[in-house]
Amino acid sequence: MDPSIILDYIPKQLLPSLGIPLVELLPDLCLGWWTPPSLDVNKYNRLKYLRILLLIVAWFPVFEMLFPIVQESSIYSATVIFAVLSIIARPLLMEKQIKRVTSMGLWNAVLPKDKREALWIVVTSSKPSDINKFDELAVRYINSPTKVAGVVLCIIFSQLYEKLPDMDDKIKLLSGLTACIVGGIGIGGDSLLCFII
Repeated sequence: MDPSIILDYIPKQLLPSLGIPLVELLPDLCLGWWTPPSLDVNKYNRLKYLRILLLIVAWFPVFEMLFPIVQESSIYSATVIFAVLSIIARPLLMEKQIKRVTSMGLWNAVLPKDKREALWIVVTSSKPSDINKFDELAVRYINSPTKVAGVVLCIIFSQLYEKLPDMDDKIKLLSGLTACIVGGIGIGGDSLLCFII
């Protein structure tokens, strides 16, 4: 299949946004939203500022296209602010989570991959009890940026749904939302939006 056929259906200004699903499909680049399967968390943490920059670059054309569609400036402003906050907050909170895990003596021991994965799941699933320490308080809200990003997706889809006159287009949009939800549950990510739009 000729790739140019696909590009005919994707606005050229959205091409940078295709980087989002690309880095999620190549998780060991450590540039995606989620921690890599290799659990190379130190590399993931080192690249946090690059990850923030790439996400903002990828989201910019989405909001550029959305600007003339959303008539209420307050909704548009809130959507942009929420998206930027989630992009910035996620790696910063993850840094606290990574420090929490890697400070454990057991993590620094020589462990097979399956046991290291199990340790990561156990530690990251348990919420810190000492909320008087800022680092532990931050870790308690590690999933908040993902929830905020989910709200941004819902706002964008609702705005697009209202502007589409044709029912077939609305069904396609709802199919895209379904794909985002399934992708979020199946692969732990909700960043298929840019690819679908």
